[in-house]
Amino acid sequence: MNPLVSIIIPMYNAEKYIKETIYSVLNQTYSNWEIIIVDNYSTDNSRQIVKEFLDNRIMLITLDYNSGGPARPRNIGLENAKGEYIAFLDADDVWHERKLQVQISEIINNNLNFTSTNSINIDKNGIDINNQYKVWNFIKKFKSKATLCDVIKGNFIATSSVVVLKDLISSFDESKDFIAVEDLCLWMEILNNKNTKYKYIPEKLLKYRVLLTTISERGKNQKQATRAKLCVLTFILKHNRFDYLPCFYYNIVLTVFVNIIKKLLRK
Repeated sequence: MNPLVSIIIPMYNAEKYIKETIYSVLNQTYSNWEIIIVDNYSTDNSRQIVKEFLDNRIMLITLDYNSGGPARPRNIGLENAKGEYIAFLDADDVWHERKLQVQISEIINNNLNFTSTNSINIDKNGIDINNQYKVWNFIKKFKSKATLCDVIKGNFIATSSVVVLKDLISSFDESKDFIAVEDLCLWMEILNNKNTKYKYIPEKLLKYRVLLTTISERGKNQKQATRAKLCVLTFILKHNRFDYLPCFYYNIVLTVFVNIIKKLLRK
């Protein structure tokens, strides 16, 4: 059994990284896939770089306006996907060559329909910077990664690590209130589905690129944290899942604790 996997890549001004990203798919040991790249009105050379790949498994869809975030491109990718399973990949991230093989094998052998993997953080030059996240990495070692509550406590599901049954996906929320956290909103909806069978795979099969260099970008990251909390509260109210409030409170306390530790370590 080798189900087709549709790989959806939202792209915006990714000329520095998109070639490496595509090659990481071409080098997969699992070969039954298609790539759907949805260009979010790039103004650089991204589209031309994609067109240089003469592989009929790669589809390029171009938007005539910028949607302001990756939700719309991902939804368009979902609308055009032919695969039984969906994988998401950001245009600057890189997969280990065994990633799809490992996840599809886990899905088939263990009757799963939703998986994600561990990852390492890399900088703009592809250098491993995991040692810059010592506090979070230490906490992650002891944190459970299996349930909806675990995700609410702290989103450990990296979008570019996901392989999920297409039938479980509704769509990404395109509201401006949830820009950059629309993935968290979707994971909660999927995990709230009684038919979902999820597993976190601890193997590091993704290189997640962190492009956080300026003060303004760090400010955006703080806004993202606020949006994530709004996303969780919206979910709890929408589904009347007040039993998950303790998980939400845990997230707030943990965030404060980690920030205190970081400040102490800087002194």
